[in-house]
Amino acid sequence: MTKKKHLIRNWPQYNQALINRGSITFWFSDEAVQKWYEKEKSKKPGRPKRYSNDAIHCGHIIKAVYHLPFRALQGLMQSIMLLMCLSLKCPNYTVFCRRANGLKVPMRKLLCSGEALHVIFDSTGVKVYGEGEWKVRKHGYTKRRTWRKIHIGRCAKTGQIVASAMSSNSVSDNDVMPRLMDVMRDVPISAVIGDMAYDTEDCRDSIYERGARQIIPPKKNGKRQKKDPIAALEERDRAITRIKELGEEGRALWKKEAGYHERSKVETTMFRFKTVLGDKLSCRNEWSQATEVAVKCDVLNRMTELGMPKCYVAA
Repeated sequence: MTKKKHLIRNWPQYNQALINRGSITFWFSDEAVQKWYEKEKSKKPGRPKRYSNDAIHCGHIIKAVYHLPFRALQGLMQSIMLLMCLSLKCPNYTVFCRRANGLKVPMRKLLCSGEALHVIFDSTGVKVYGEGEWKVRKHGYTKRRTWRKIHIGRCAKTGQIVASAMSSNSVSDNDVMPRLMDVMRDVPISAVIGDMAYDTEDCRDSIYERGARQIIPPKKNGKRQKKDPIAALEERDRAITRIKELGEEGRALWKKEAGYHERSKVETTMFRFKTVLGDKLSCRNEWSQATEVAVKCDVLNRMTELGMPKCYVAA
């Protein structure tokens, strides 16, 4: 069996998009300048905020793209403002660090708004602190080595991340997916793809409530319901029956029929996340780490909007 070749048909546009990702051309719109300082008075006790959330968000985007520590971030932004002859002041590096705790990062506008989404779920791990790969291979790891898990929902058509969350390494995928579905409660969903980790009643129930198709393979020892069948698990029962009908290669054939192999697209997104933005988190506070993950997903969406490859299968 010959392996199919996937060739890019929009290479000039995609090549330019890759070049634009590294551009250091900055500009501040009039709206951004007007929103740079906080205008609303806080009802909480303590010193009022001087800089708006938009200003802090802007700094964290630059930090994620150029892999900067907070002090270098302040230096870069001060240089940009000086070169652009702006009368704005740059927040101190301590402000960027402190305000990262609980910063709300808005999701980007959907590239295919109005359409029912085909959402693919998956998770990956990123380092928080610990030894390098060489030390672990040579001497093993210590108790201080740890990581966080990033959970994302990706649109199969556009490549856009439509929902994201961060958790500790002890949280399972099926615990987070219903919460991500709740985040997307205003977004129409036609189908959900996930691996066997999402083959639980809670996950399938959250998909069933949205009227979406469940493209989740049942576990290898999975059995049909016998007593008091649950409506959310009926699609799982049909999958088990179909796999048995197809014989020895039933699971592999069912995956082709159901379109399960589109799940590889979310793995590509995870690879892009780690390659472009790094495989570790620089913040130490857990809430700041959640903000860092949200900002990096936002950055990846902005890069996706610049242009993505469109492939065709060569004969």
